[in-house]
Amino acid sequence: MKFKGLPYCLGLLSLLILLGGAPCADAEERYHAWSAGLRGGPSILTQDAVSNTNIEGQVGPIFNGVMVYDLNKYVSLGLEAEWEQHKIDQAALTLGDASTASLFFRFEGHLERTQPISPYVLLAVGYNLNSFSEEDAYLAECGADCNVDIDNTFSLKAGFGVDLFVLFENAAINFEVAWKYNKADIDFISGGDVAASDDYNGSALYLLIGFRYHFPVSPFD
Repeated sequence: MKFKGLPYCLGLLSLLILLGGAPCADAEERYHAWSAGLRGGPSILTQDAVSNTNIEGQVGPIFNGVMVYDLNKYVSLGLEAEWEQHKIDQAALTLGDASTASLFFRFEGHLERTQPISPYVLLAVGYNLNSFSEEDAYLAECGADCNVDIDNTFSLKAGFGVDLFVLFENAAINFEVAWKYNKADIDFISGGDVAASDDYNGSALYLLIGFRYHFPVSPFD
């Protein structure tokens, strides 16, 4: 599968880097104890969905929620949950929908947060819960007793993003680009028996756009 979305994502990454380094005349501290965000966007598989075949995955949606605690001005730790789905095709036949729910422990590294444009890098480790919903057309061709099983797997994520404090003092527009590792075993089952097994490549590059609310620091902290 040709990764057609890569130039666009790289262009966006370059824009975020430029924005993150932009100077600000009216500097204001953007350090808060807790933050929570909801984001969504497109997810692009970076390889063919199944190795050594013509089975490919389409661009699909991803929805993400995150909550982190700022240990200090430079380091934040927290939890993250997300769900994504991709149509899986073999030539002209759609096999079904591959869905992944992921849970992560998340690290963020920030630059000095004294400007309305606050960039960060992220690393996360977690677990992918993979599932597959067969398309009616696939069942009609293969048989009603056919199904596809994708194992759950360990996950890693890396990327970076930016908070833009342009609307309210504590609410930021959030942009994030990241790559998530999701490689597992996939079984094609017919009549209760495994007819074929292969590697499932669900690793994806995605763009998230949404909002993050930074809760004010408690006066008792």
